[in-house]
Amino acid sequence: MNNQPKKLDRRKFLYAGLGAAIVVVGGLAAYFATRPPERIVETVEKPVEKTVVQTQIQTVERTIQVTETPAKKLRLGYITRLSVPWWIVAEEGFKAGARKNGAEPVIYHPPELTSEDQVRVLDSWVAAGLDGIMIGPNDPAAPIDVINRAIDRGVPVVTGFGVDSPKSKRLLFLGYDPYQLGVALGKGMVKLLELAGKKPPGTITYHTGGMASTEDVASWEGFKKIVEGAGYKVVEPILDGGDAAKAVALAEQAIKLYPDLVGMLGYYDYTGPALGKAVTDAGKQGQIIVHADGLIGPMVPYFQSGVIGATIELRQYEGSLLGAEILAKCALTGKAKWDDIIKQYVPEYPAKKELLLPFGWVTGKKLDVKPWPELGWIKTLDEFKNEFPEVWKIIG
Repeated sequence: MNNQPKKLDRRKFLYAGLGAAIVVVGGLAAYFATRPPERIVETVEKPVEKTVVQTQIQTVERTIQVTETPAKKLRLGYITRLSVPWWIVAEEGFKAGARKNGAEPVIYHPPELTSEDQVRVLDSWVAAGLDGIMIGPNDPAAPIDVINRAIDRGVPVVTGFGVDSPKSKRLLFLGYDPYQLGVALGKGMVKLLELAGKKPPGTITYHTGGMASTEDVASWEGFKKIVEGAGYKVVEPILDGGDAAKAVALAEQAIKLYPDLVGMLGYYDYTGPALGKAVTDAGKQGQIIVHADGLIGPMVPYFQSGVIGATIELRQYEGSLLGAEILAKCALTGKAKWDDIIKQYVPEYPAKKELLLPFGWVTGKKLDVKPWPELGWIKTLDEFKNEFPEVWKIIG
């Protein structure tokens, strides 16, 4: 056994001293990382070799810039009804509203006109902790349970643009009165027929994607009442299930099936161009009057050729922007302040839980027509382009 005294290892001694100093510095950095941004002068004890067994304490100063951990960015979700041009315009409005309020927009367009996808995505977004959600339900009953669960968990949900789930706990509906929309479409169709020199009797067809939502049913009823009241025969809705190619084929069939066909109404946005193509291909321009709903880019050539006489513009860009804005404010203030936020937009809230925007009539050419009560305004395509350039950038 070796009983000789051990020699002092200078390197181990120095490394131990340096290690202790590093621990001190690390601890101080962790502490100050939680402090607000400021200039901090830190005193560090640094061992400096002098002799084999002695150290000298040297004081050094250094500046540490501490940054505050950024706040979590809000995420706002928008579930539309279908991946078609009209909802792309709505999407862009929602994105603008979210970004204006410092939030990240998350968008989902269902590939088909069904409610299953909508409910699945809504449920996953609530579980993932999104801060607010806007949805346009294809079926008003389908998302009720998930909407209610979101509200109970403190996630604000609004419906729109244009379709509702009125029996849910949704905070607000943004859109328009669908029955009045149908009435406006009916009056527009009758006016176009009158300006074209046509009188009843005659058959008018109504083309749409589906009839599942409350909006679909109410609009159809408003349209039918006006057109039948004017003396025309209205065919029951022709459904294409959200398929634009099928919409063209069904329009072609209708033209062949009804020899007294004088007018065609395209309710879903893509049906307007579908009717325009079918009428053009059949050589029936001027014989069959086409009225559309919504305003999208593929309609423009048919406006220019005169096949589409008019459409209703529904302000989905502005309404979706407002939806994102309201959700952002509700998310920032918390559930206890939701009513106060919405009252800024709807003073009668919560007695009234809807925010309706006026819609207008867009025509291909200038018509000597005064707006009827359901309309907010009448503009030509060129006037609309000049007055709403941000929307036209998306459409065009």
